[in-house]
Amino acid sequence: MALRRAGLVLAGCATLALLTMPAIATAQDCVGSKPRGGRYATSAELYLDRARTNPKPEDKARLYRQAVDVLLEGFEAQPDNPRNYVMAGQAYAGLRDYEAADAAYTKAEEMWSCYAGRVDTLRHGAWIQVFNRAVGYFRNDEVETAIREYNNAWIIYRGLPQPMLQLGIAYGNEALTAETSEARSELQQKAIESYGKALELLAGRPARLSEAQQQEFLRAAAFNMAQLLAFDERFEEAARAYDTFLDHDPGNVDAMSNAAVVITRASMQTSDQADELEDGPEKEALLAKSDSLQEVANSYYRELLAREDLEAADYHNIGVGLLQIGLYEEGAVAFAKALEFGPYRMNSLEQLARVFFSAQRYDTLAAIAQTLVERYPLNLDNLALLANAYRELEQPEDALAILERREALPAEVRDLDVEWQEGTYTITGYLANLAMEPDTPVELQFDFYDAFGELVSSETVTVAAPAQEAETEFSVGIESDALISGFTYKPLNLETAPAGT
Repeated sequence: MALRRAGLVLAGCATLALLTMPAIATAQDCVGSKPRGGRYATSAELYLDRARTNPKPEDKARLYRQAVDVLLEGFEAQPDNPRNYVMAGQAYAGLRDYEAADAAYTKAEEMWSCYAGRVDTLRHGAWIQVFNRAVGYFRNDEVETAIREYNNAWIIYRGLPQPMLQLGIAYGNEALTAETSEARSELQQKAIESYGKALELLAGRPARLSEAQQQEFLRAAAFNMAQLLAFDERFEEAARAYDTFLDHDPGNVDAMSNAAVVITRASMQTSDQADELEDGPEKEALLAKSDSLQEVANSYYRELLAREDLEAADYHNIGVGLLQIGLYEEGAVAFAKALEFGPYRMNSLEQLARVFFSAQRYDTLAAIAQTLVERYPLNLDNLALLANAYRELEQPEDALAILERREALPAEVRDLDVEWQEGTYTITGYLANLAMEPDTPVELQFDFYDAFGELVSSETVTVAAPAQEAETEFSVGIESDALISGFTYKPLNLETAPAGT
């Protein structure tokens, strides 16, 4: 599935400042049992003060435990005093028993409504500590401990979405390395649920977040949730998540492209369900739904192709989506637009060839495949495309010549990938030994081009051939202030025949 990824960036917070709380309601607005003092509260306050200032962890824990013990007695002796529960929440938080702290704070608010502001402040203070611990564990790759602490942060304070967003990241990453499909599915579901909780909270516009933070977190949660739902083949749910994202970032190319893909998948799913049914109203309804979904997907693509503010990579990804759903003419337009912005984009030219192969446009395919073979001569697939085009055009001699060249190819360059970062353009790939003596040096000259198709620089790399039928990795790159949009290569010490007649 051609889903474009948007990195979810949630910086860990070294420190988080408390925000100013609204003024606490006056006494006449309060409902419930009014807080009062007593020896339990006095003793607990003393233990809490000493615990906060004690530098030794074991002594702090002992003092917090003593405060809890005193307050447990206070629960019995003063069952209607909410002050004891507020203090118990602080003591339990100090002991890192966040479920007990949550229960105590909740009880205090239920007993005396005007504790809401103070409890919110105390919860947030505890949240800062546990959340920052979780960030530290996550940075140190102590993922299980980080997950536990993010959950603790959510337990003690559910007024900020960051713990659920970070849990979405953690569970999603864990799913990528899960050993079984069951484990992967379970982790993906946990990630989806985490993002869902974050979105539910953000819908209420949390007061402690600025408008910019709310928008940033909402977009991150919606986009990543949509991707996970798509990977789980819950395509209609994924489409709704992308809609949520687009509500807050209209016109985002990645989201629109991905939405079109998942809606198309949903259409296909619905059509498959209809095929399993006997003719009748239910089948007709599903087929109508499938057609409607596909029209929505097509409308996304039409809107994208009509835009004039996109880049080559945008058009390329749009083309991939169109090719997946069989809209070959529109896909060809998208890849052609990508090549207008970067005439030497290898992957766009390859995809354009595949469009015309799928559309059985063999005359056009022959010209494109010939260009591919000229630019990237050590590639078995490109030669096969060219031979197929000649065969379908009833040019058997040309097809045979290309197949013989393919059969005689001494080496293949495979899986070329490019990375552009801070003025450095790097190509990585693999050289496969098809018919050479091991350790034979293979010289490859790579030519790098800018967006106008002008040659910027050339670089040569020498790769020692591995054992026959094996492959070895290589890389080559240049530093350039110019934006490199594509490349070609040619072997300097291997003979290759002309691309075609």
